[in-house]
Amino acid sequence: MRRLKSLTPILAGAIVTIGSLGASGCFGRVAFVSLGTAIDVLPDGYVSVMVGTAPYYYHRGIFYRPYRRGYIVVPAPIGAWVIGPPPGSVMVLVENDPFHYYRGTFYAPLEGRYVVVRPPIGAFVRSVPETAATRRVDGVEYKEYAGTYYRPAIEGGRRGYQVTEPPSGR
Repeated sequence: MRRLKSLTPILAGAIVTIGSLGASGCFGRVAFVSLGTAIDVLPDGYVSVMVGTAPYYYHRGIFYRPYRRGYIVVPAPIGAWVIGPPPGSVMVLVENDPFHYYRGTFYAPLEGRYVVVRPPIGAFVRSVPETAATRRVDGVEYKEYAGTYYRPAIEGGRRGYQVTEPPSGR
């Protein structure tokens, strides 16, 4: 947790407002939607999240921003606070620091809540989002999602991906 404590001053501007409701009946069970997907109405049970002065909306691991006359799915903003990790997230340990991972986003426990953090280099995950792009750099294949690079890896006999620095030859 030593590295996470240093995030507290950076995150002071992130505020969550709970209890906002979307239109009745929409998105009863939310399926994963891709970055850039536009919607007309936010799902029931969303929460308003301010990161600095920027408004976001959050529901079950998906972040939205206002867009035209509706909303658009965007990458999780670094510094956003949420009450808990989304359903279906998995615990990942990186140098003994706990994180929750969900479809390309890492959440760190801090001060009784969870905050979206930059993907920690070296984190091993079993999967990356289906929409991750395949990039080949200097003969090595990577998956890239929302600016994060993942390299195929094996840990404990399990296949998955490891968060890596962006390759220099990209």
